[in-house]
Amino acid sequence: MESGYSTQPRVVDLPRSIGDPEANMFAGPSTLSDREQWRAELAKWRESERLRLNYADDAYCEEPLASKSLYNVALIWLWDELLFDYKTQKFTPNKLLADSMKFGGVDGIILWHAYPVIGIDDRNQFDFYQMVPGLKDLVQDFHDLDVQVYVNYNPWDRWTARAEGSDQMELAKIIGANNFDGLFLDTLKSVEPTFLEPILAAHPGLIIGGESKVQQERICDHVMSWAQWFADSEIPGVIRAKWFEPRHILHQTRRWNRSHLDELFIAWLNGAGMLIWESVFGSWVGWNERDISMWAGMVEVLRDHHLIVTTGSWEPLTMLSDVAEAHGLFASKFEKAGTALFTIINKNVSDFDGEIIPGLRGVVLGRGASAVVNEGGVLRVIDFHLDGKSERFPQHDCVRVNPLQGETRGFAISFRNRESDSYGEASFVNAWKPMPPYLHQIRHSELSMQARLGKLDHHEVSNSEYSDFLLATGYFPKHSNRFLQHWVDGKPLPKDLDSPVVYIDLDDAMAFAMWKGLEIPTEWEWQLNSAGIDHRIPRVWNLTDSVHSDGRTRFMILKGGSDFDIRQGQGNKSPSGLAESDWYVDGGAKDSTWVEKLLLMGLGMSRSENIGFRCFKPMEAK
Repeated sequence: MESGYSTQPRVVDLPRSIGDPEANMFAGPSTLSDREQWRAELAKWRESERLRLNYADDAYCEEPLASKSLYNVALIWLWDELLFDYKTQKFTPNKLLADSMKFGGVDGIILWHAYPVIGIDDRNQFDFYQMVPGLKDLVQDFHDLDVQVYVNYNPWDRWTARAEGSDQMELAKIIGANNFDGLFLDTLKSVEPTFLEPILAAHPGLIIGGESKVQQERICDHVMSWAQWFADSEIPGVIRAKWFEPRHILHQTRRWNRSHLDELFIAWLNGAGMLIWESVFGSWVGWNERDISMWAGMVEVLRDHHLIVTTGSWEPLTMLSDVAEAHGLFASKFEKAGTALFTIINKNVSDFDGEIIPGLRGVVLGRGASAVVNEGGVLRVIDFHLDGKSERFPQHDCVRVNPLQGETRGFAISFRNRESDSYGEASFVNAWKPMPPYLHQIRHSELSMQARLGKLDHHEVSNSEYSDFLLATGYFPKHSNRFLQHWVDGKPLPKDLDSPVVYIDLDDAMAFAMWKGLEIPTEWEWQLNSAGIDHRIPRVWNLTDSVHSDGRTRFMILKGGSDFDIRQGQGNKSPSGLAESDWYVDGGAKDSTWVEKLLLMGLGMSRSENIGFRCFKPMEAK
């Protein structure tokens, strides 16, 4: 399977000079001997900006935000296998949070819900929340475990079925119905105050967070943001938003990276948090053991000293001993009420063993970190124990639920290079957030897979045929949400008898196939035996026996295409620079080589009016 590392050049927004309004980070001084002047310039800029903006910090003073630390926020697919059990069809928040303890536990969760499955039919982004049975109970379970939950907003979703109200009103309803704690703005740094008015009127104190750097003017009401692919200078600088407002909740992320060390260093020196994102839209990008262990130590210290870090004085590039600075150690000092916290990094590959600050010796591992606490003149070192922690990437293989059978054969495949990729890891490893032409282009590959020759049904199974099956067997699914939703009073409409049966999932299809003494083909058996088949009207995607899991994400492969094509003719640009239609599932007729990866959802949410199935009879083995 074609995979591997992106040839895309990195596009990094490098640190800029103090006062540059477009800066993610203000670069550090040219030499440490210039640090006093540099800090004076930082202080002068902050004071002048607060006066210019007539800055009001009301949003940061409201409880519980003022006292709650939110250093660990995870971006979680609603149907992540740590959060949802596909066998019992129940949410498992305790399992997810138990796994998160390796990071020190999570404080908040952005509950990702629609992308990359949106566009398989006309359901809009709000439907993918509103149609989920038990969502309110799930949010309450997280609250009971002291974890906040944030709703996700996709501003580019304009081509699906329109909701009754405006996006603002729909968000306000979803937040109220499920008691969400915050709103995350996908692809947006911020939204205008007029957009927020009806939402905040209904839900005052709601946390508003954007993707990438927040604009200076919006720090006042957007209290959370992503530090997405921020880069630091050789002598470390400061994050603009964090220096301006130390209470701003900011999370480092480089979603495709194998190492998160640079992010950890930036977070540690700025008193910022991390976005824990191990599965990016269905592609596994988990953290290595060393990074996990280092951050778990860091976040424990940050939580213990939260009010010092966010409301005390902050001295970046605080002075260490001459030998420590000569070795490549840098530190920030956060101080309040007689207690000081020094967050220290070692940019050198070799360990440091010596005087860290006057009167205190310690060890700081190469490319490692530590902390020093001064409480009433009593100094102590906090070490992060990283011995034996691997820096190797924790690969997760996609395992097929039902093994392949038959002879090994060669197959040509084609697919759109979405962030969810096809079978393996995404192709954006160690790359900046993928953008055109590296994202959403059509790719072609060849691979060898097992498949059996046989007879693939000429047409999809019809509503009439599926009705006969139900009458003969009394079949009813264990979880019936959206099952045969297009039928009326348990029967297909007369006009639909010869149309393909839809609103079924793979279990529903397999039950029919077993009754007929047939099977559901794998995607390779579908492709191998598809010559001469036809499609009922309307044309719908065909399910295949192709469920895979990497331990976090389940997916299956659809074949054949669909008459429904939300992408057709839509070319408006989203804030990301992509055509808005590019974020949707492909539609239209597809040849037999096309591989459409569909992330699976539970509780019937994968049942769609645009997905049907046909059966397969394998040839007798010789």
